[in-house]
Amino acid sequence: MALRSALKTSKRANGFAVGPTGPLTVEERYRFDVQGYLVRRGALAPTDVQRALSAVGELRYPPAGDTIPSQRFNGFLGEAEIFQDLLDHPAAIDIVTELCGPEARLDHYYGITMAPNTAGLWIHGGATPFDPAQYYMVQGGQIHTGLIAVAWNLVDAPLGAGGFTCIPGSHKGNFVLPESVDYGHEMVTDVALGAGDLLIFTEAIVHGTSVWRGCVERRALFYKYSPGNSAWGSAPNGGVSDQLIETLTKRQRLLCQPPSVAKHEPVTS
Repeated sequence: MALRSALKTSKRANGFAVGPTGPLTVEERYRFDVQGYLVRRGALAPTDVQRALSAVGELRYPPAGDTIPSQRFNGFLGEAEIFQDLLDHPAAIDIVTELCGPEARLDHYYGITMAPNTAGLWIHGGATPFDPAQYYMVQGGQIHTGLIAVAWNLVDAPLGAGGFTCIPGSHKGNFVLPESVDYGHEMVTDVALGAGDLLIFTEAIVHGTSVWRGCVERRALFYKYSPGNSAWGSAPNGGVSDQLIETLTKRQRLLCQPPSVAKHEPVTS
């Protein structure tokens, strides 16, 4: 019971439950360390799922096609309040600061939309060769990561529907991913997700996007965070404009700091 009680479940005035929130439990930390990813079921309230879906629909991007650029959209953070709320959502922020450190920063963000029967991003990643921007290590009982993905799933993606796929545990691999390992290989596993589920994974894991076979268009929002001294993306301030940063909460502004060792203010909880 102690482990379960560590996960808080908050109630909204509209009656919908938002849970789980707060820091990693002992079991979640073990699961993340073993698998390289973690799912918090129902982290986003149904009303907020609908808010996000409606906001994505209002962006009016061209229909997604067969190419990766056509399936991704950027620069949406200032278009709706829900997009900004997800920056430091209570289901994710404590995990972000544990995995990336108290000076965690938003490195970049984007959305994904996929039409049924279209292919996604090829399988990639892995712990070897070492990538200074996308590493995974544990030292002194503390997880250290170079880049993590916080993915908000907005539509159901049951097993067989495609979407996010990975090789669990590959973030600790000591050899280069063989060319023979691709989608369909027994080691590559799809991760079942429901609308409102939160997926967090280290970019050191071998992962990709398998063919989307869902009945509706796939929609997901990805926010990627790094330690305060590190940057994978080239856009300053996580790609957030100075004008938009001025409108954010203090904690959200701190997440948008540029990478620095000497002049990086810790993110407040």
